[in-house]
Amino acid sequence: MQNDRSAKPNKTRPRSGLNSGLDVLEAIAGERGALTLTEIATRLGMSKSSVHELLGTLSDRGYVKKLADSGYGVGIKAWEVGCLSAPIGMARAAAPHMTHLVQAVTHGVSLAVLDGAETVCIQLIEAARAVRVHNNIGDRSPAHAVSAGLAMLSTMDDEDVARLLPARLMRITPETLATREDLLGELVRIRRRGYSISRGAWRTDVAGIAVPVRGPDGRVAAGLAIAAPRDQVTDAWIKGAAPLLMNAAQKIEGDFGAPPVGRGNREQGVK
Repeated sequence: MQNDRSAKPNKTRPRSGLNSGLDVLEAIAGERGALTLTEIATRLGMSKSSVHELLGTLSDRGYVKKLADSGYGVGIKAWEVGCLSAPIGMARAAAPHMTHLVQAVTHGVSLAVLDGAETVCIQLIEAARAVRVHNNIGDRSPAHAVSAGLAMLSTMDDEDVARLLPARLMRITPETLATREDLLGELVRIRRRGYSISRGAWRTDVAGIAVPVRGPDGRVAAGLAIAAPRDQVTDAWIKGAAPLLMNAAQKIEGDFGAPPVGRGNREQGVK
């Protein structure tokens, strides 16, 4: 299942020049390619004249660029600003350890951060396989439906999870957790186990395991996940992969400046 990246303006936000400009930029970024002025106006429900003015400003500032086919793409300035974000530092620190983990488990490994009730992939190392199960850096997924999201949610108090997610959860597949009550019960099991397991909850043929990764302040900053074809994620496979995943997370934390934590605390759930 592919992520729905169609841009939809948030009608609860006050309409302003800044919000409108950001809506335009997000519409172009969500396309992962290019959009014409007409396409942007249609998607955002704005007039062509307003979009044309906003595109002119964004282009002058380098946040979008006009392409030869009359489309607009993301400009270099947007990339430059994005590189200053804290998750970029963690993504860089994580890359070599994720590469080693991929070599050990022979499946793809991703690093995601939590943004509201969704995860955003910030780093991805693919395995050398004909069949790959990850999507792209920048993709969003419902946190309650993917292993990285579950791992990060498990570090939160139940009250915070309840404020973040509705009582009825978005159901993507028959395996997706359907209610907040179901989710809270699963989070108890994840805390006890030390890692999350998700089987077919986002894409029916994919499963994964994940652990939280702490930042320099000691708080959880990301979720590190291994994804594999669902039929390969057996109990025996998890028993072998989970310690490798936890070890990689601990190394990433060390390189990213997180305070040390006892090995026993991180691996308490691995049997």
